[in-house]
Amino acid sequence: MIETKRMIVRGFTESDAKSFYELTLDPGFNLFPITIYRQESETTALEWILNNKSKLGAWEKSSNTLIGMGGLTPWEHNNKSLMDVTYRFRESAWGKGYGSELAEALVHYGVHTLKLDNLTATIKPDNIGSKKIAEKIGMKFDQRITLKGVATDLYRL
Repeated sequence: MIETKRMIVRGFTESDAKSFYELTLDPGFNLFPITIYRQESETTALEWILNNKSKLGAWEKSSNTLIGMGGLTPWEHNNKSLMDVTYRFRESAWGKGYGSELAEALVHYGVHTLKLDNLTATIKPDNIGSKKIAEKIGMKFDQRITLKGVATDLYRL
């Protein structure tokens, strides 16, 4: 669990299936997908939770509402092991600093607790908001790649 000023960031549990299902239906949450998370039902949401233990949900402290998700996701590029800082929020949470707050907390945890030096962010070229977050936390554009068949801008810390 990671706690920020306004969020509790923790792994999903079985009791989160309904909240996760509703999050995946949010238009803003799905606007810039490299990975598709949209679920068909609470049942598929529960199956996803049971099969994706490394993913974290972001709950707003004041309302105990699931407003997004993120985490540190291992991946490989050009035969090098990397760790992707991920963040995605429902549209009603946009423009309030939650993305930066989560990204900063994940970088802090990755660098100081896990001692990682290979942090990246993979962002669709038209996702200006996420690019601003990556830059705000110290990442720099590295190159355009194709990830999961999607044109993607690779940022590195």
